[in-house]
Amino acid sequence: MEKQNNVLYEYNEIKENILLEHRVGEHYHATFHKHNGYEIYLLLKGDINLLVEHSCWHIKRGALAVMNPTEYHLAVSLDGGLYERYTLNISSDFLRSLSTTKTNFISFFNKRAPGENNIVTIPEEDIQTLLGLFDSFKKALNDEAFCSDILANAYCMQVLYFVCNKFIKAENIPINIMPPLITQTIQYINDNISHYFTLTDIENELSYNKDYISKQFKQYTGISLKSYILEKKIALAQSLLAQGQSVTDACYNTGFKDYANFIRTFKKYTGQTPGKSRISH
Repeated sequence: MEKQNNVLYEYNEIKENILLEHRVGEHYHATFHKHNGYEIYLLLKGDINLLVEHSCWHIKRGALAVMNPTEYHLAVSLDGGLYERYTLNISSDFLRSLSTTKTNFISFFNKRAPGENNIVTIPEEDIQTLLGLFDSFKKALNDEAFCSDILANAYCMQVLYFVCNKFIKAENIPINIMPPLITQTIQYINDNISHYFTLTDIENELSYNKDYISKQFKQYTGISLKSYILEKKIALAQSLLAQGQSVTDACYNTGFKDYANFIRTFKKYTGQTPGKSRISH
């Protein structure tokens, strides 16, 4: 999480090609966020609600989740007790480099609708197998010896092979428990993200007071409704710019009515102007 000029950013940038983290602690707290890479998440301890876009799952040890760069997600500790998890983040370019014509990892992560089929539950035997891979993987990542990077890449491939097959053959899938109002709000935003709309439009569509919707959204996700909408619009703008659209087209194709406001908002949420973002792609 980053704070600049009193603005809280829910975009967590992953600067490495591979970032493998083991976190243990109590009273865990985060906000709805997304990354610029693909994430694999394994819960080891804790009574957790995992939110991904419009879905929410009550999970415990053995929950294995995957998220792509477009998906906002949040782990909420329900009891404030001990929380332990592993996360593996892989950059888009590196994941693409590991793919083949037969095994397209990018397609595996992206083929789902946002917030759909993100999670499975694996048995203890599989947990121990994955922990062994993570341990060897982490040692290789921290090793400076000759060929250690090749070894790390090999462990990364093994983890991807293991995870992909667990999802392909999944049998134990948790039930989505997201409150309908939050699901409907996010669905409306996703359906209309390329158009101009206001909180009043959401109010009229869902027949709930906009202040009540905003309060419930913030309470459940940890991010304000307005920030979420802007983040989603800027994420779409980044994608359009990467596809070659002009800054002007990206502005109006993401529902911004004012060009200058689009420029300011884009820079606020990404740290660079739309023009520089387009050039970098």
